[in-house]
Amino acid sequence: MFILPLMAMLIGIEFVLIFNRITASYEQKLKNDYAILVSSKKELTTPMLRNINDKIDSVEVLDKQKIATEVVSGVDKKNIETILKELPHFYRVHLVDYMPLEELKKIEEQLKRIDGVLSVEIFGKSYHIRHSLFKLIENSLNIFITILFVVSLLLIIKQMEVWQLAHKERMQIMEIFGAPLMLRSGVLFKMAFIDAIIATLLNLALFLYIKSDLAKLKSLEFLGNDKSLLFSVTDVFIWFITALVIVFISVFYVALKTSEVSE
Repeated sequence: MFILPLMAMLIGIEFVLIFNRITASYEQKLKNDYAILVSSKKELTTPMLRNINDKIDSVEVLDKQKIATEVVSGVDKKNIETILKELPHFYRVHLVDYMPLEELKKIEEQLKRIDGVLSVEIFGKSYHIRHSLFKLIENSLNIFITILFVVSLLLIIKQMEVWQLAHKERMQIMEIFGAPLMLRSGVLFKMAFIDAIIATLLNLALFLYIKSDLAKLKSLEFLGNDKSLLFSVTDVFIWFITALVIVFISVFYVALKTSEVSE
């Protein structure tokens, strides 16, 4: 009798796990693609910038020859060489993590304070839009899952209370003969344990089907070859432990509440 609300809870938990994995994977991709552009009169090195902020991962030197050729087309070779001497050094600064815009601006200010640095471009607007979108989706999902979790938990407790009422006489007789609380509710604990197993197995079948079916869609190409983002074996253990904790706490709560009313 607890299978459906348990499945709703476990599905919600799995959506959170999937979203966190996909978000972490996509943030890693964005982090690899993203870089701060820096122009400087003096040469910059990775150790130098890491001493300023440990969130800086590496410094990539941009080819001035290529930049001059692209910017100044149709100029003779001698003039290009003159321009190259006047051009500052250009760098791409890569970060360790995909971080909030506030942290990014802090790094920007630190880089601007370096002697010889002419300009720093963090592309803050596009960066902020992506990061804000992630946070909006994450917060919306968390609110939805929390509501689903609470409603399912209340439904499980109400179903247990109905079961207790249906077996009230038998439990009262056992109480008269001195049976402890755990023994009087032993059948309910057993049912809860079995339902937790069934709910976990049904969820396993559901998400294995989703993984095999959705992974074929072209709209999910951003997953790459890592299909474990849709489902991981460790999720099954998380479901089962969560289901057991939920049903056992609910059974104990209802059994204790019924015992107090009876006294």
